[in-house]
Amino acid sequence: MNKKIILPLLIVLVFLVGAGLGYSFVTLNHINEMLGVQKLDPTKLIANNNLDIDTANIAVFGIDGRSDIEGDRADTIMIVSMDFRNNTVKVTSVMRDLLVQIPATDNTYKTFDKINASYATGGPELTVKTLNQNLDLNITDYVVVNFDAMVDTVDTLGGVEVNVKNQDVLDWTNKYIDDVNDKVGRNDPHLEAIGPQTLTGVQALAYARNRFSDNDYERTARQREVVEQIAQKGFKIDMLKGVTLLSKVYPYVKTTLSLKEITTYAKAFLGSNDAGFLDFRVPTDQFVRDAMINKVSYVVPNTLADNVIALHAFIYGPKQTANTDETTSGTDSTGTGTSTNAYTPYVPTEELLTISDAINYFAGSQ
Repeated sequence: MNKKIILPLLIVLVFLVGAGLGYSFVTLNHINEMLGVQKLDPTKLIANNNLDIDTANIAVFGIDGRSDIEGDRADTIMIVSMDFRNNTVKVTSVMRDLLVQIPATDNTYKTFDKINASYATGGPELTVKTLNQNLDLNITDYVVVNFDAMVDTVDTLGGVEVNVKNQDVLDWTNKYIDDVNDKVGRNDPHLEAIGPQTLTGVQALAYARNRFSDNDYERTARQREVVEQIAQKGFKIDMLKGVTLLSKVYPYVKTTLSLKEITTYAKAFLGSNDAGFLDFRVPTDQFVRDAMINKVSYVVPNTLADNVIALHAFIYGPKQTANTDETTSGTDSTGTGTSTNAYTPYVPTEELLTISDAINYFAGSQ
């Protein structure tokens, strides 16, 4: 059980904490240690520069930085979209088995593979490039978080409330609790019953990592459930908890974002009484199928173009008044939940349409 969960809102939370503390000497030291990653060359990222500048998209990757695992592996890929116009943080889960076209590098040819293979091949830069090319996005920055960060974050915030749906989820979460306890040197107890309950950091990480009780669709839903709880509590964090949290998690976080960018994001959301949180998943239930290709299981977008239209409606559509539901996304003109304004559906680029057709052909021909 060597898998883990990224904490996509952790970096936003850390930024808010840093700004809220007025950038004390200790806080600046912590933030500067997170900012040691060189900026990516935007000319090499295949970024779509025709998108709304009032929304910033940031890629967030979870790595397995434990001593018993050789190398860092991105297990969870998410996109955090900070919508300044509507004062909303939007989190999109990208399923790691999603079949995509991975761009060529200096050492590799263009390939069709699972999106998490891009991280193993070319690290975060290639995965950012892959996200941009396959989703028509404009990501130029990323955040990498070690899975250990979630344990301290949840405990500092006083736990998270989730709903354990059934006995299988309970049993497998308890198995993962044993694994997490062993890796982080803790002794948190097993969960005792199904239903709504408050989880500790170890329990929350185990709950989010669990992928054997059902499938990866449910697993990403559990991840977003935990993240939403963290976001809701994080927006209301006080100074004492902020200092405690920042001092614990900064060694686990690395980002290409600059201090100026962090400050801009923090000011937009810090102290807001109406900051919202919405979540989404790619591919959506409406446009996906599972397939075995060369005896390997893939999540195949059906089609990629339709998924991109739904994703852009979620990120760039009008202000939403309810959380999105990936089981219905893409079925109406917005592709997302309740909205207050008309929205013109996104038109994918010619390159995206070509990739969409190529993925269909690849999946069908195999």
